[in-house]
Formats: sequence, C-alpha cells, structure tokens
Amino acid sequence: MNNKIVKLKSSSKINLALWIKEKRPDGYHEIETIFYENKSLFDELEIQFSEDTKTSIEISFKQDDLNKLIPVNENLMYKAALLFLEKLGTTGKCKIEINKNIPLEAGLGGGSSNAAFVLKGLNEIFDYQLHESELLLLSKQIGSDVSFFIYGGTCLAKGRGECLSRLENKLNLDIKIEKLKDISVSTKWAYEQIDSREFFAEHDLEIKNLIRAMKNQDYELFFNNIFNDFEMVVLSYYPQLINLRKRFLDEGFKVSGLCGSGSAIYGIKQITHVTS
Repeated sequence: MNNKIVKLKSSSKINLALWIKEKRPDGYHEIETIFYENKSLFDELEIQFSEDTKTSIEISFKQDDLNKLIPVNENLMYKAALLFLEKLGTTGKCKIEINKNIPLEAGLGGGSSNAAFVLKGLNEIFDYQLHESELLLLSKQIGSDVSFFIYGGTCLAKGRGECLSRLENKLNLDIKIEKLKDISVSTKWAYEQIDSREFFAEHDLEIKNLIRAMKNQDYELFFNNIFNDFEMVVLSYYPQLINLRKRFLDEGFKVSGLCGSGSAIYGIKQITHVTS
C-alpha cells in the first residue's frame, strides 16, 4: 500500500434527553439518553497512512496550544488508531492532523467523535475491511460515547451510552450552539455533583414522548419533553449559562439547554421554509 490520505468531518452531538441513573459497580453511571448528531459543528481530520515494519502514530493539532495540552498517547484518536491496526494485524505510519472547531469540555462529544472518525477513516483507507459491527466493538474499548459516532443520526443509548438503537427522526431542526470562553465543565466534575443528589428523577414518559414526537413529526410534543439531568447542578453552579439560555429563547428558539455534561448551550427551533 502506498501513501493513502482521507479527509473527514468529525461531527459533534447534543443530548436531547439525558437521564442519569445509579452508579454502576464499574464506576460508570447507568444512563438513558437520546443522542443527536450535529453535522453543522465539526472538526476536520486528515488521516495519512503508509506501510512500515513498525507502527507509529503521530497526532498534530492545527491549534498549537492543543498540541501542548493533550499528550499524544493519552488522546482517544491514538487509542483508536492503535486498536484498528492491531485488529487488522498490520503495521505502519499513521499521521493524523486535526483542525479543532468543537470546544473542549463543552458536552459536545468532540474527543469521542474524533476517535470514531479515525476508525472510519482508517477503515476507508483499508478498503472497508471491517464491518460496522466490528468498528462498534472497537469503539466500546475506547470510550462511552464513541459508539454513537459510528452510528450517527439520532439514537437511543443505554448502559454507559454504548448500547444503541437507531431512532426515526422526521423533524427538521435548526440548532445553534455557543460556549462561553471562561466556563469549562469536565465530565468527571459534573458526575461528582450528580452523585451528591438526594433524589433521582424518573424520565420514562419524557423519553417515550420524544421518540414518538420525532417519529410523528410532532414539534410541540418534542419541545415539551427535552430534558438533561446535568442542568440542575451545572446551571446552579454557573448562573451565566442561565443568562445564555435566556438569550437563546429571546432570539426565538423554542427550547434551550445544556448540550451534555459540559458547558455549551444549545438553542433548537423548527426549520420553516418560506415560500414566495
């Protein structure tokens, strides 16, 4: 195999529903969530591979500060590339260059997405030798949200977030996302705050309503049932985010809330086509 290069758009996600349940024996939390792939906010990946007798993986960000912030061997992209090459039983030089547009610690799944798209990109380079089911098995070894980005679209997720089922979504949604520069929320911190709760809410009805709303194109039912358990702790700690959410609503978005565990806020409204 000569030098092969692929370029991909590594998308972000928001959680239309995020129900955080009990802590599991493995240290993770049981969750039930609806992931929505947001293709309008994405990182740009370029993956280059050439055969060699040894495996080497090089990752570089176009933003110099990120090269200093994230050690290569701690990056999920590194783990994804290594797992893929080991699965195929091959060696070589893998160079990954990334232009980072998805903010860090924002709840948008950027790191998980990057890892998933490295798996997809290498699979393209190797002429799709791995089936989607095999990519999913690899993704589960990397992180909880990685599997979703193998699927994409809209999915119901359970377990740690890796047990996925595709959902029919007929809604046409206009989504705006903003992250305040001075606020970042780590997933670890957010879950620690959740663990201090004295009660656990039940959200069976909201999730059923959201699934029905997306299938039946019922916008009112959809907007009335979006929720995120992290909001009760993150928004109370960072009231600036409440102001940002209010601004989105003032701009005409039907609903606004926390994207995931992190600090980015979304606004959602129906796309309406004006006919002349």
